[in-house]
Amino acid sequence: MSAAHAQGVARTGFTEKTFYLEEFYGKSLLFALIPPAGETARDLPPLLRTLRELRRNHARCIVIVSDQLLPKVVARMGRMAPAGEPPVFDPARGRRSRPYPPDAAVAAIWQALRAGSIVVAGTAAKTPAELTVFAQELASRLRVFKLILLDRQGGLTARDGARISFLELRGISKRIKPERAAQRRAILRAAARALRDGVGSVNLTSPQGIYEELFSFVGTGTLMTERPYGSVQPVSIDDFEEVEALIERGQNEGVLLTRTADELAALLPSCFGYRVGDEHLAGVCSLLTEPYRRDGAGEITALYTLTRFAGEGVAVELVKEILNEARSRGLRYAFACTSEERAARFFARLKFRRVTPADVPAAKWRGYDPSRRARLHIFRFELA
Repeated sequence: MSAAHAQGVARTGFTEKTFYLEEFYGKSLLFALIPPAGETARDLPPLLRTLRELRRNHARCIVIVSDQLLPKVVARMGRMAPAGEPPVFDPARGRRSRPYPPDAAVAAIWQALRAGSIVVAGTAAKTPAELTVFAQELASRLRVFKLILLDRQGGLTARDGARISFLELRGISKRIKPERAAQRRAILRAAARALRDGVGSVNLTSPQGIYEELFSFVGTGTLMTERPYGSVQPVSIDDFEEVEALIERGQNEGVLLTRTADELAALLPSCFGYRVGDEHLAGVCSLLTEPYRRDGAGEITALYTLTRFAGEGVAVELVKEILNEARSRGLRYAFACTSEERAARFFARLKFRRVTPADVPAAKWRGYDPSRRARLHIFRFELA
């Protein structure tokens, strides 16, 4: 990150958007507008807003559209549109060549990006599925950081209609056959090929949801990655700012207890994070031990999972790793306190035993609000 970029982040503060902008800084992203996406007036503004943010952040953006839509997109981009005639590729002509897309196409994309950070290209694909395949093949050839497929139907949904926020490569193949629409099957196959070819990740969302999909913790579509969902690791000092942002978000939602800056800092050294692939943290949890050294106890606290990844097992994996850490420290037991009914059910499912305030260290209650303590569900897990 350049000094100017770092200063810009410091001035604006650590927000969801600035976190993702840091993630995308200097990276290449390929957007594909799959027909009929982009054909109505309301489809383009969110994409243009996204491109403006990324351009200011020195990301490289490649936008693939149908050749019929190309003039409209270029006109709507205004000053943001790249200079010169936009390239148009004909998949029917070039697919016999190896490699494909040919070197000439890759060179044309790079020359356009050299002149500006955004390039818009058209393709003479005859069907939406053909455009999808071409965009994937170009993304694979370029090995872009992220491929974003913009489809009117948005992200994937489960049988009950709930959005599927995340899907790993193994899960994509299982989703292909149940999909009734041929176009959706083509999208899933393209996503799987892109991931196997080295594309960092694939996002499937609607044109109108693109800004929130890329710049918010909640998201609007489905994020697909090659590797398993993620892993739990101790956070590094470079993660502390992101962890603070997540905990503060949980406090604002009323899920976590509001803490002072000093109390928050005390949680960071023994905090664990669940990281999705090479991207962002999906959840955090801390093991607080210093106040309870005499008791040989540790408090599981600041457990927070992003809404986007709720129900994906993130919280379970975090608590399991916290318990392993507590064992490695030779603690007698771990405990957790919550005023949330859903969190109470969660700890009960993990075989935590419901206890009274007297069954956890007295240090926990020094200066604690008695009215809040009366509302708490308190759980204990024996580590012997």
